[in-house]
Amino acid sequence: MALSLLGCATAALPPSETTMSILRSYRNELQSRVASGHLNRDQARELLYTKMGEIQPPLPDLEKLVELRKQVEGQVEAKTLTPEQAEARLTAKESEMLSRWEEMAAKYAKEQREFERLRKQQEQGFQEQQMPMYKNLPR
Repeated sequence: MALSLLGCATAALPPSETTMSILRSYRNELQSRVASGHLNRDQARELLYTKMGEIQPPLPDLEKLVELRKQVEGQVEAKTLTPEQAEARLTAKESEMLSRWEEMAAKYAKEQREFERLRKQQEQGFQEQQMPMYKNLPR
């Protein structure tokens, strides 16, 4: 019972630093392919969103970014936004989200390193308590 309550109360894990590095590199690669004319912006964006959707655990608030994309595309179709305005808006939001996910990943990695350091410190202290006679032997 307690474990099921803990599972419900725990937040989803943030992305790892490695995942974010791979995603950032992939985005840069797509941007290069757009610049060289191998892909258009819509194709590159579709590939990026597909890749983001494959990440496990899921990226926090990815659904909000997907929803914004749909809204912006609708505004372009309704001619309330130009394609250039839409591109600027989406690019800015995507950059903001990537930065936020990278910050989350870095913070989580730092917390995990600190947790591991404390665990090792506690384990070492426990071992020293269990063997006090070895502690006083000459080295």
